[in-house]
Amino acid sequence: MNCFKRYTGILGGVLAAFLFLAPVTLGADDNLLDTDFDKLFDESGESAPSADAPANDKGIRPDTYTTLQDFITGSGFGIDTSYSVIGGYLPGWDEAPWYFENYHNSEDYLTNLIGAKMSASVGLDIQPSKYLRVRQSFTFAIPSPALTIKEFFFDYNFKDKFFLKAGKYDIVWGLSPNFPFANLPARIPLDIENPGDPYLAKLNIPVDIGGFEFILLTRPGYIDNQNPRIENFGSGVKYNLAMRNFDFDIGFFYFELMPLRNFISIKTTLFRNVEFYHETMVNILFDEEIGEWKDLGFSASLGFFYGFWKDKIKINGEFYYNGEGDAASLRRNNILNDDPEDFRIFNGFNGALNVSFKLGGLANMHIFFGFLYAFEKESGQLVPGISFDPVEHVELYIAVPMAVGSRGKKTYYYHNADTNNRPFSVVLAVKIKGTYKYGHFE
Repeated sequence: MNCFKRYTGILGGVLAAFLFLAPVTLGADDNLLDTDFDKLFDESGESAPSADAPANDKGIRPDTYTTLQDFITGSGFGIDTSYSVIGGYLPGWDEAPWYFENYHNSEDYLTNLIGAKMSASVGLDIQPSKYLRVRQSFTFAIPSPALTIKEFFFDYNFKDKFFLKAGKYDIVWGLSPNFPFANLPARIPLDIENPGDPYLAKLNIPVDIGGFEFILLTRPGYIDNQNPRIENFGSGVKYNLAMRNFDFDIGFFYFELMPLRNFISIKTTLFRNVEFYHETMVNILFDEEIGEWKDLGFSASLGFFYGFWKDKIKINGEFYYNGEGDAASLRRNNILNDDPEDFRIFNGFNGALNVSFKLGGLANMHIFFGFLYAFEKESGQLVPGISFDPVEHVELYIAVPMAVGSRGKKTYYYHNADTNNRPFSVVLAVKIKGTYKYGHFE
C-alpha cells in the first residue's frame, strides 16, 4: 500500500508540474536552469561514479572499479531509467542593478525569461560474458532535440591483461573541478562545417598498482565527413600510479590543429580530511612555416578539498596559473578561433573558492557558494545559492550568478555562467526527478 501511494504521488507530482509548466514558453534560454550549482565543490575525474552504470554481482558499477580486474564480472544485463522535469523563472539584467542609476529607464535593461524542460533517459547494459559488455543509452527531451544518443560503446576484456573500450562516451583527464585545463581529450575543436559527436577508442593495460591508457579520439563531426583526413584524429597516452598515499598521472595528447600538450597530476591526502591536488601542463606549438616547435607554454594549479563536521561542510580552493594566453578556451568548440566570445579562462593567475554547507533536516537544506576570480583581469564570477528538497523527488533552488569587478570585454562580465552573458541573473527553479535501476548478473 505504501509503495502504491509513493508511486501515485510521484505520478501526481509529474502531472502537476507539467500542467503548471505547460503555459510557459518552451525553448527559452534555460541553460542556467540545467546548471547544477550545488555541485560546484565536487571533484572531477574518471574516479567519479557514473550514475548510469548498473552494479555487477559484486555490487560494483562498471565505471567505479578500483582495479581493472573488477571491470567486467560474470554475465547478465542491467537497465536504468531516469526522468527530469525542470522549470523556472530567470530575471536577468544586461547591466548589474547597481548601475541602473546611470540610466534614465532601467527597465530597458531587464530581461524576463521563463524556461521549462522535460527529459527521460533509458540505458541498457548487456554482458554476454565476463569478457564483453555493451552499453547504450539515449535521452528523449522537449523542447530539446527529440532523441539524443548519450552513450553507445562496448568494453572487451582480453583475459584480464588488456581492456578495450570503444564507441561514443565521455572521458575525463585531470583533477581540477574549476579549471579543467588538463582534460586534454575534451579540448579538440568542433568541425564547424561537419558538426557531430566525437568517438573514442581506449586501451587500458594494467601494470601492478598502475597502468597505461592509450586513446584514439576523432574530431567531433568526423563520421559525418565524406572526406575524412588523418588530422581529424587525436591521440594520447597516460600512465597512472595509484599508491596508498597518493595518485600520480602523467600523459600527453596530440592533435594536428592544436599544440602538443603534456601534463602531470598528483593527488594526495596529507592531513586528516584534507586532500591536495596539483597539475602542471606544458604545451608546444609547431610552426609549419619554419618546420620547428616553438611557443612553449606553462600552466599549473594547486588545490585542496576539505570536509569537516561529518562532511556537512565541504570547501574547495584552488590557485591556477594559465600560461596559454586568453585564447585557451575550455570549450570543445572554436578553440583555434580568436573570437573573444570564445574566451572562457583568462591569462595569468586565477583563483577559485567553493563552499557547500548541508544543513539537513526535513527539507535537506543545502547552502552553496562558488567564486572564480582572474587576478590579471580584476574580474570574477560569484554564485551564491540555496537548495532544498521539500518532498521526495522534488528539488527547489535559488541561485544568483553574477559577474563582479572589471567590465572589460575579456572578463567574466562578458563571459559568465549565463550563455547570454547577462552580468546579473536570478535563478528560481523547481526540479522533479527520479531514477530506477535493475540488474541481474551471474
